[in-house]
Amino acid sequence: MKIQLHQRIIQSIRGRTPLSIRHKIGPVLSYAIYMINIHVRKNRPRPHVLSTNDTIDLILKKKLSVIRFGDGEIFMLDGGDTAFQKRSGDLVPRLESIIQVNDPRLLICVPDIWERLDHLEPYAFWFCIHHLYRNGHIYKALLSDAQTYGDTNITRPYLAQKDKSDCGNIFKKLFSIWQGEDVVLIEGAKSRLGVGNNMFDDAKSLGRILCPAENAYGKYQAIKSEAMKIGKDKLVLLSLGPTAKVLAYDLFAAGYRVVDVGHIDMEYEMFLRKETKQVKVPFKYFNEIHERNPEECKDAAYLSQIIAHIE
Repeated sequence: MKIQLHQRIIQSIRGRTPLSIRHKIGPVLSYAIYMINIHVRKNRPRPHVLSTNDTIDLILKKKLSVIRFGDGEIFMLDGGDTAFQKRSGDLVPRLESIIQVNDPRLLICVPDIWERLDHLEPYAFWFCIHHLYRNGHIYKALLSDAQTYGDTNITRPYLAQKDKSDCGNIFKKLFSIWQGEDVVLIEGAKSRLGVGNNMFDDAKSLGRILCPAENAYGKYQAIKSEAMKIGKDKLVLLSLGPTAKVLAYDLFAAGYRVVDVGHIDMEYEMFLRKETKQVKVPFKYFNEIHERNPEECKDAAYLSQIIAHIE
């Protein structure tokens, strides 16, 4: 990935600056840059990212495959690790390659953070402007101003939004992607998407391939081998962190339709509970609140859906 000289200088200065000082000046600088971009540099080049509703409408209309990049993947591209996936093997170069794919059958999704962010709750506003301030050089190096991207937060339409009145409709429309479909879900072993809620009630059938809850990329070849046994008439959904991006692309290239659904289940659980922050949900792994050892799930329907388990 080619990073411009001035960005390398900035990164070098940042690396030499104590964390306590960065914590003080980071919010100030990120807000200043945000205000300049919104009010002064209105015609600046930036990616074209569809709204949440327009993203889902396009997926439904064209039956697209979907791969979503969030802050975790961008952090890895900038040299970091996530709490549940360490940099491993060729994971980072694969992510870098996939985010640059431009195929009319595949919608690459990224955060919609280049315009005004007044619609976000304060915590989300500050997170997004700092993320763009901190990682803007990654997006600039890898995204194309000529390409249309989907909104990666189609799977997170609730907690971060000030106006939550349309969230129910967004979830309903999102779930219609798999309505009437034979679905295979590839997920972390403790994620248990849809257990205890109605997310998959309208799917024709549901099977599950369970993968390591953490550092799944270390078992990538075994996961991919099992996934390739799925019939190509089935819709493959993935919730497996950065590993999901690579697996989704390899399955897409092999002729499958894939949709990377990420954290959708936990967001939906917060919506159903009318929570204003992330909370623990029984039986479910939730990295963002450090809930990594949930109770065992003995739900008969869930257990009957498991078609493979890679450990």
